[in-house]
Amino acid sequence: MPLQSASGARPPLKEFLADPSWALAVVAHRGAWHGAPENSIASVDLAIRCGYEFVEIDVQATADGALVCLHDDTLDRMTGQPGTVSRLPAADITSLVLKDGAGGSQALLTSSHPALLGDLLDATEGKIYVDVDVKHLRDLEQVADFVRTHPWRSHINLKTLVANENDLQRVDDLEQQTGVLVKPVIQVTAETLGAYLGLLRQRPTPLVEGLFDSFSSFEAYALAARASGTDIFLNTLDAVPSADVTDSDSLSNPARGWGRLLEHGARLLQTDRPDALKAFGASLEKIAS
Repeated sequence: MPLQSASGARPPLKEFLADPSWALAVVAHRGAWHGAPENSIASVDLAIRCGYEFVEIDVQATADGALVCLHDDTLDRMTGQPGTVSRLPAADITSLVLKDGAGGSQALLTSSHPALLGDLLDATEGKIYVDVDVKHLRDLEQVADFVRTHPWRSHINLKTLVANENDLQRVDDLEQQTGVLVKPVIQVTAETLGAYLGLLRQRPTPLVEGLFDSFSSFEAYALAARASGTDIFLNTLDAVPSADVTDSDSLSNPARGWGRLLEHGARLLQTDRPDALKAFGASLEKIAS
């Protein structure tokens, strides 16, 4: 794993991805929410203390144009209060308190508040990479314009769905506009595999997020990605699995779940169980040494 600076900051994301010495980057979905409210500064702080490489954070715009870190369009699951994010000013939202973990009717209230994107990025101090998931396409340009001037923009990636050459050009344009890595998100099936392999050969990128309908589709794409120097980011979330691998399956048999993905070249895995994935990665390092 690339060395962190004396301040604890990690190297820029593009430099990190270009380093072949590491085998696994743990991506904590919505932060380390098993010990703090999801998408909160506290969940990012905990992820840093746990040594995870990435957090995935959801972002959307408020009625007055601020950018707040919340997944749902409505506030009830995480705050217990009514209201729609896009219809309320930021001050009304950030004054609320968040429920613990993933929220819901049984979760307790905490001392954390919904975070503005700028405050959350400031809190990282470059000690963790941030995968920014813009919940609505209408907000993408605004988020891109915001991160363009942020001090830690070199440690952030945006992402957007890509299906053809025109979409890839949009990725290039967004990267030039922001100076931030933009990750193509691809939806690969047996029917679309050939087209995506063609795009990969034509215009390889440092990082791609793959939503694969089967392990065989992932295996075929991963082989070409390794040859082109492209890293693959995969979800193993139970609700949004990719390549037939879930967190639950991996907890039962890590080698057959997460391990199979790593063996075939997926180095970045997004999970709701970052603690278990981190421990599995450490066990592999111990065996290798």
